[in-house]
Parts: sequence; C-alpha cells; structure tokens
Amino acid sequence: MTESNRKLSNFLAERERRGRIKKIVAIVLLVLLLLLLVWSTFNYLQNGRIVVPFIGSGRETITPPEYLYSIAGPEGPNALTQPIGVAVTRSDLVYVVDNKNELVRCYDVDGSYNFSFGAIASGDATSLAQPGRVAVDAKGQVWVTDRMLRGIFIFDRNGTFLRKFEPEGDAPANWAPIAVAFDAEGDVYVADVGINKEHRILKFDQNGTELLRWGKTVQTKRMEESPGGFYYPNGIAIAKNGDVFVSDSNNRRVQVFSPEGEYKYFIPTSGTPRGMIIDDQQRLYVVDAFAHTVDIYDLKGKRITGFGGNGVGLGQFQYPSDVALDKRGRIFVSDRENHQVQVWGWPTVGILPSAELPKTPMQWTICLSPLLLLLLPFLRRKRSIVVTSDFIDGMALAEKMDFMNDKRFKWVVPAEGFSEYEGRMLDGVALGDLLKPEPHSESDVVELIEKGGVDRASAILLTMSQRVGRLATEDEGLARSARAMGVEVFDRKTFLDTFGGGSA
Repeated sequence: MTESNRKLSNFLAERERRGRIKKIVAIVLLVLLLLLLVWSTFNYLQNGRIVVPFIGSGRETITPPEYLYSIAGPEGPNALTQPIGVAVTRSDLVYVVDNKNELVRCYDVDGSYNFSFGAIASGDATSLAQPGRVAVDAKGQVWVTDRMLRGIFIFDRNGTFLRKFEPEGDAPANWAPIAVAFDAEGDVYVADVGINKEHRILKFDQNGTELLRWGKTVQTKRMEESPGGFYYPNGIAIAKNGDVFVSDSNNRRVQVFSPEGEYKYFIPTSGTPRGMIIDDQQRLYVVDAFAHTVDIYDLKGKRITGFGGNGVGLGQFQYPSDVALDKRGRIFVSDRENHQVQVWGWPTVGILPSAELPKTPMQWTICLSPLLLLLLPFLRRKRSIVVTSDFIDGMALAEKMDFMNDKRFKWVVPAEGFSEYEGRMLDGVALGDLLKPEPHSESDVVELIEKGGVDRASAILLTMSQRVGRLATEDEGLARSARAMGVEVFDRKTFLDTFGGGSA
C-alpha cells in the first residue's frame, strides 16, 4: 500500500467512525421527538388541546385562560398608543397608563372609552411626564408612578389630581418609583430604582410614614445568587398571608419575602418578569415581557399554566407589561407594542384529566397516524447525485440525456466549475438547467487533501458526494475512494440498470 493510499484509508476510517456517532445521536433524538409527538397527539385527541409535559400535578392539567376581547380606545387622539400599567376597580373601571401620550386613560370593563387625564400641580410640573404603573387603593384613589418626575401622583376616580405622595424621611430624595401596590391593611409598597446602588422595596403607611425597606442593586448570573438583591424590580404583589412577591426583572426571577422583608425563596421565570397580581385562589400571574406571555404559578413557585405568545394576532402579545384582574376573575394584560389591553377569561371547565395510554388497536392507530406525515418529505424528495463530466458525456454518447432529465433526479456539480456547463446543449438538454451548482465545504476539502493525499478537484467531488450520499462517475479511482467513504456510486451501466433507463 502506497503512503497516499494509507493516509486516505486512515482518514476514511476516522470519518466513518465520526459518521456512525452522528447517526446514533440523530436516531436517538428522532426517537425522542417521535415519542413526544405520539404523547402530544393522543393528549390532544382526548383533551382538545396540547398540554405542555412536566407541568402540573400529573393527575390533572389546568386549562389555560382564553382570549376574550381587546381594549384599544376610539380612533384618533384618544386611541391607546403605548399601554404600560393597568388596574381595574371593584366598580368596573379600567385605568390604563398610556406612556407615550403621558396620560392615564379610563374605560369601562367592556372597553367603552370614558376619559383621559394627566394634569397635576406639583412644583413646576403641570402634567405627567413618564407615567409607568397604576394602582387603585381601597378608597378608589388612583396612584400613578412617574420615573421622570420621581414621584407617585394620586387622583380621584374621575382623574382629578389630589396630591403627590410624599413620604417622610430620606426615601423620596432620590427615588424613581417604578411600581406601587397595597396590602390588606392599606400599607403602600414601592419598587424604587432611583439610586443606582440601591434598587429596593419600600413600605409606608397611607400617611407616608416609612415602615420598612430592603434590597440593594445586584446583577446576577444565576437565579439563586444574592437573595434580596434586585436589578430593576418592576412589579409587586401581596399574598393573603402578607408575603411580598417582587418581579426582579433584569435578574429574570421573582423573589418572595415575608411581611418583614426577609427573603424566603425564588421563582424562576422564562424571560423578563414585569407586572404581577395574585387572585382570590392565590394564583400568581406574572407578565413576561420578552417571552411575550403571562405565566401562572401557585404561591410556592410551581408553574400551573400560561398563555399568550409573540405576535400580532388575537391572543398574541408584543412586549406585554402589566396585568390586572376584575371582580369576575377576568385578566387584563397591557399589550404595549400591539397598542391594546387584552382581556382573557378562565374557561367554564378549568380542569382536564390527563391522557391515558391507548388500550385498543384502533386507539393506537389513531394515535400513531400523524407519524405517517413524516414519510411525505421522503416520498416527494428528489435523489441528489453528484455527477462528473465523464458520466454526462457517456450518457450523451448512449443517447440517454432524456433519462437524466427525469424529475426524480437532482444532478449536483461543484459551484466553482459550473461555468463550463452554462450555455451547453447535449441531445437537446440544456446542461445549465439540468445541473444544480452547490458550494463545497472548504474545511472538509482541506482536511481530505492533507489527510487523504488526494488532489483538490477529487477532494471537492468526494466531500460533496459524502454529503448527498451518491456519485455518478466513470472514473474508477474516484469511484473506489467514494465507496470507501460510504457513498453509493454509479457508472453509466449501473445507473441505467438501477433506475430502469434501459441498456447502456
């Protein structure tokens, strides 16, 4: 064996070993995907929807809320432009912060527009500048945060400015409130990012006396790092037992604290959590702005279900920001870049039984029938074959060019040599139309030249043939190398015999 042949043999053996490993990995992944498809298909046939696996108790699956309608306001100057905060009162008024227009807009829960407001009298400021979140206290007063004006402004239910919330002590000196919430006693919780090193939560009574503060600025790499540290906290929700839930937005987590501000545990999220609220059944709703969803958890952090998704269609969000609930349990989500507030509701039947395994042959047939769709690409797929010029000339001499033009075949040639075929006709067949130029992998070619000792033209043909799995050539040396690489090789005679093209 010559040195060149030995090098080529060793190279081909190594390529074959790597190829086997890749095939095994691909088969394992395909089997897992098929099992998931079978499970999802049968679950859908039983329940009428696809349920995400590994979420829920395993005994029952919560049906997610369903899209009902949207609130966008009338056309013209009062249309919603960039809704950020949203709050709903017990008297069925919906307040929406329209950040771009520097206003708060008021609607009925059915979406009917009432009025807008934003006029204030606070120092030199006569109107809101960068309103963000809105909350309604037990008296029906509307509290609006404004980061640019570094304050919280209070209005009556009709939008008349009442006062600026000015707590005692040093808290308001440099603060920039993002979110505000109330507990059952009426105490006020504020998420503040005004001091770069002190992103924090502040607690006051209604008169502005500071009761508690905690937190510092920490940008984490892992969820479990630095409990009690925040990086742009964007939402606050209070549970019945007084636990405080804080969406630690840029750290991609929700942190839970005791009523005394002591850290308890984390809840991981899939994107960037923003607004939050807890319903009467003690379910936590978390708006995930960059995942474009609303996720629903129990208060221990176990995800129950979720809804939404990125898009502009019904029931899809583009950068949602906040969430509120009305007294009927309907869910109001500010959909910022779709310029609307979406309203969702829990379906009448909220619990679905988990799918049981098929028991009868008919059930198995129905369950597995979608797998037949996997065969369609293979049935319609053309056979790609890398072809050399000597094979084409041989087919022309045998007057078989019309058979090469059969739609079952895709004839592939190296892109860098395609120009020699353009404009040529053989037996009435335009080679420029028949042949499909494709690029080669330069790194594979260089590797084959260095380790296999072959010339560049042969290396290009061999690497392309290995990629598509077939080579048509009359060159015996090239054919031997291709077979050693696991490529199916045809000369003119074997090609015509294999595919029924008659005698050569």
